Amino acid sequence: MLVLVGAVAAVVWERFDEPEPRYVVLQYADASELWRSGEPETPLVRQIVRELATRASLSLDQLRNTGAVVVTTIDARAQSAAAAAMRERSAAKASVTAVDPARGAVRAYAPGGDPAVDFAGGVVKEPGSVFFPFTAVAGLQEGKALGEGDAQRAIAIAHRAGVPEFADVAGTRTKLLDGAGGGLRPLDLASAHATFAADGVHRDAHFVTHVTDVHGATLYQALDTPQPAFDRDPVRSKEIAQQVTKVLRDDPACGNDLYMACRAGVWPLEPAPARHAWMTGYTPELAVAVFVGGDEAGGAVDAGLPKAVWGTFLEKLRS
Repeated sequence: MLVLVGAVAAVVWERFDEPEPRYVVLQYADASELWRSGEPETPLVRQIVRELATRASLSLDQLRNTGAVVVTTIDARAQSAAAAAMRERSAAKASVTAVDPARGAVRAYAPGGDPAVDFAGGVVKEPGSVFFPFTAVAGLQEGKALGEGDAQRAIAIAHRAGVPEFADVAGTRTKLLDGAGGGLRPLDLASAHATFAADGVHRDAHFVTHVTDVHGATLYQALDTPQPAFDRDPVRSKEIAQQVTKVLRDDPACGNDLYMACRAGVWPLEPAPARHAWMTGYTPELAVAVFVGGDEAGGAVDAGLPKAVWGTFLEKLRS
């Protein structure tokens, strides 16, 4: 007789909790939230992500997988003041960029009202007369009058002061200050003028202080790499920077502020109608570059608008 013994199999279902989703969180310098992954990427966010990819070899996907927290250099109050200044002055195709001379930290990066166009780091424009400080340094190095230095020497000085030779502009590797009349980005101008504000010591402009993972471990820390810009001798570099700053402090555009060094400029030079305009100003605490561009048809811009935005920005910072 054949006896079949039936076995009863018990199936035990184990419950696995779904892993919590991880985000990349960008913070202002005061640790308040600036952005998190999943939200629309602004030009500022793209600059931060690009910097992390270049300097820390960290992609956005890698950051997301580790639940990274990115502490930026951006000052929330300065960022708000820059955006408000452009809005109140109806400066749409404009930007305000501010850099801390003592650290190279970008404190404000307001790239305009169009989220698709970065008017701070995504345009390359001729600097016009705001390039004067670099030709002034060239003149001092050559024993000539201020502003009469060799053009190619002045370009080399601008590179040492903070204008990179190449930059990623709208996804294209672009040569900056490419010969006489060559262009640069407003971000570069703020960085280079910060070198004068720091008495001739250049620090690379940067957006990120440090990055940590979900457990608080440090993934990246920005380094301070000061270099004398205008002479190998730091004392001589300081002397040159101070001579140029003294001239810029006497510029009527500065008004009655005894500690402000400034320069305004347009392109092309007068008497041609201005197609874009600049205002730069710096103290030992902050270097600010304001850019205002024209329309796509090349219409003239109000040459006084950058100064108006600049003044409004400073008023808001001081209030």
